[in-house]
Amino acid sequence: MKAQIEKNSHVGKQPRILLIEDEAALSKVLSLVLTGGGFDVCVATTGAHGLRLAEEKNYDLILSDIDLPDMDGFEICRRSKQNPNLQAVPIILMSGRLREENEARALKLGAADYLSKPFRAAIVLTKISLHIREAKKGL
Repeated sequence: MKAQIEKNSHVGKQPRILLIEDEAALSKVLSLVLTGGGFDVCVATTGAHGLRLAEEKNYDLILSDIDLPDMDGFEICRRSKQNPNLQAVPIILMSGRLREENEARALKLGAADYLSKPFRAAIVLTKISLHIREAKKGL
């Protein structure tokens, strides 16, 4: 597991975030927030594209919407946690649905955290930084 975390850390570089979001306006806002917070951001608009990118490149964290056109964020989380190359990458799922069972399900599947939309930029940046820092402690 250490090797997987090490593979995804970028000493001296901006932490890399994979954002999986199909809503263009929200994707743009989140990208600006994350870039402004010092992160390098790559965007995927479908779950399948996001999983391909996650497999091909090294990311420090995956931030994914739950409601996507091809698969939900729960499936992205499940597949990532079953993949030895992605198991150590923290995943934060987000949704506009304020249902407790969504948050509980996300955490049971191995998500590091859950965000409800609308969100505050400071909270997003703080949670992402916290989870990246925690993942790097395992090195």
